[in-house]
Amino acid sequence: MAKQILIAGLDIGSNQVCCVAGARDEDARLVKILGASSISCGDGIKAGAVINIQEASRAIERAFEDAEKAAGAQASYVVAALRGAFIEARDSKGVANINHANREITEETVANALDSAKKIIKLDSDHVILQIAPREFILNQQKGIQNPIGMEGTFIEVDVHALVASASNIANISKAMEHAGIRCDDKVYGYLAESELLVTKEEKELGCLVVDFGGLTTGLVHYADGIIRHTNEIQVGSDYITRDIMHKLRASSAVAKEVKELYGAAFASKEFKNGEFEYRGADGRSARKYDRAKLLEIIQPRIEQILFVIEETMKRSPTGKQFLSGGVILTGGGVKLEGIHEAFEKYFGCSVRVGMPNPDKVVGPSEIVDDPAYTTAIGAVASTLSTSYNAYSPSSSGSGFFSKIFKWLNEF
Repeated sequence: MAKQILIAGLDIGSNQVCCVAGARDEDARLVKILGASSISCGDGIKAGAVINIQEASRAIERAFEDAEKAAGAQASYVVAALRGAFIEARDSKGVANINHANREITEETVANALDSAKKIIKLDSDHVILQIAPREFILNQQKGIQNPIGMEGTFIEVDVHALVASASNIANISKAMEHAGIRCDDKVYGYLAESELLVTKEEKELGCLVVDFGGLTTGLVHYADGIIRHTNEIQVGSDYITRDIMHKLRASSAVAKEVKELYGAAFASKEFKNGEFEYRGADGRSARKYDRAKLLEIIQPRIEQILFVIEETMKRSPTGKQFLSGGVILTGGGVKLEGIHEAFEKYFGCSVRVGMPNPDKVVGPSEIVDDPAYTTAIGAVASTLSTSYNAYSPSSSGSGFFSKIFKWLNEF
């Protein structure tokens, strides 16, 4: 019996590290999630960037070891899912001639077109291309081709959405992983990796918006006409709600977070039940009481601000209004807040759902797979399933998943 090859997805989030371990099922073409762990790291990571290598390294090591322990095996391949203000999106186009006698497009032809698009992107000394996501291929002026390999033509063009990141920020994440004794085999853009798990083909065609409601940031991934149109990240998230509660109730951050999760709501739906609750004051001893309806009044203005910023961000995109037909897909730890679904629905006037990983791509324990906090890390693991160039990652430190596994099998 062949030894199980474990893949680890490491999500460097707003202020925590999530690690998910899973194994590929080649026959079913899906990933089986076997273990997961989430470690808070507010002193080492902020908005996806390392602010203290030692603290970040400890959190990464603990999350990684806990996930491996839960999976019952050691990871052979590690994919880091990155996000943060140090990553920005740029669009580019590339072209390649088809030199084969039979004019058939090969993987090499597509790679040449992607490399051509990559060279056009202007980078300074502190920026590198993290990932390139092809929108569509154009073969002899025929648009809308998603996978041109095997087709015939004389020249091919590609329209790409590139994610450019600060080289120093990536280096600090890599160093934190190295200090934890973990080699990073590949890096992906976290919001894109999770979106590919959550969005259906029909939603992409209609136009939809994936909203990752995180702690310090909120990620946006916009699809329209079947392809990715826009990615962005706004610098506000659910932790700002915690701060508002902390100041208003004069409680510690931990107590404010607990109050938000147990009694908070983003919208007064029909199921909303008012009543008093008790919490500890800033001294940690004195008991105080507060009303849920008043707590709602603290939370709603911040929710409205986040919704407004999302709307304004989308307005600046050429195709920003094309997401109402397919609706909004919510993910991230912040979507656990009661009434958040209804708040988005009322504001945008479209269908809204909480995103769940596609069961055709991912299976595993419901406490992991159905938890929005793990979706990005799961997306990183599932990104290894891609046989197309949707996960073309120039920043990969290895030589690719398949070549690494082939080498590993030979050694085994």
